[in-house]
Amino acid sequence: MMQDMSEFPREFARSLPKAELHVHLEGTVDAATLLALAERHGVEPPAPDEAGVRDWFTFDGFPMFLERYFTVVGLLRDPDDFALAAERYLQTAHDQGVVHVEFHVSATGHILENGKTWAPIHDGIVDGCRRAAERTGQTWGLIPDISPHLPAADCGRAMEQVFEHDLSHVVAIGMGGPADSWWTDDFTPIYERARSLGLPGVAHAGEHGGADEVRYAIERFGAVRIQHGIGAMQDPAVVDLLVERGIACDVCPGSNLALHAVESAAAHPLPRMLDAGVTVTLGTDDPPMFHTALLDEYERAWQWCGLDEDGLRRLADASLAAAFDTGR
Repeated sequence: MMQDMSEFPREFARSLPKAELHVHLEGTVDAATLLALAERHGVEPPAPDEAGVRDWFTFDGFPMFLERYFTVVGLLRDPDDFALAAERYLQTAHDQGVVHVEFHVSATGHILENGKTWAPIHDGIVDGCRRAAERTGQTWGLIPDISPHLPAADCGRAMEQVFEHDLSHVVAIGMGGPADSWWTDDFTPIYERARSLGLPGVAHAGEHGGADEVRYAIERFGAVRIQHGIGAMQDPAVVDLLVERGIACDVCPGSNLALHAVESAAAHPLPRMLDAGVTVTLGTDDPPMFHTALLDEYERAWQWCGLDEDGLRRLADASLAAAFDTGR
């Protein structure tokens, strides 16, 4: 039921300690950062000022999103670029009351498609996070992602760069992107290799796809958290699997609307997920591109699910409980 009886208590929501577990570092590059990176590298930006870039971040559907996403990725070239993005987003998240962030990073995409090596990317992100954390006191971790549109064997070789470098800031490995190849290629050994090193696995599943993706990620990849997961609601048995195993779904309502994973707020299964006892955390996915922030996602939950302040607190508490231990 949509909540329209009272105004969203934004300052109360801001005051709640919370974690953001579903946000892509590459997708945190806002208008100001994009312009700074373009100037740094002598590249003409898609618009001459911040307002123009924000307009450029307005799009309709997944193909236009990818066009913008890969434009941004192309501007992340040097360790200092990754450091800048990480430092700025941690500060942004801190201003939303976030005490812990887990950054998804497109490791195999950068390595295989952009010809980069993991170590400088990792070290740049770590430098930026450390600088921000010195000011904010936040904790943070990295989730290097596999890109399943690339061959599994190539991804496995690329992920060895991750596994052979410093793992003290890596809290899990992930899988981002369409699941079409899951049924024809074998990514399971990468997850098994990660577990042998003490790294759990997560996976994007059930965003545009159905409950079969969620089940596959849990049973084949051993995923202990699911990014999105809204398609799980198509199958009560998969819902039961999530609930029985305490597997959290890191849901991004604003992203789901922008990319037409759902066609309207009324069609979003978030209320049914909470009613079914699924553990839900809220994330922004790629916040500037979806014109959102974490408090906006809490406001959506407030409105869509008829929450009160205790309901908001339960969401914040769930995000902290579902976070990986950084060891710091």
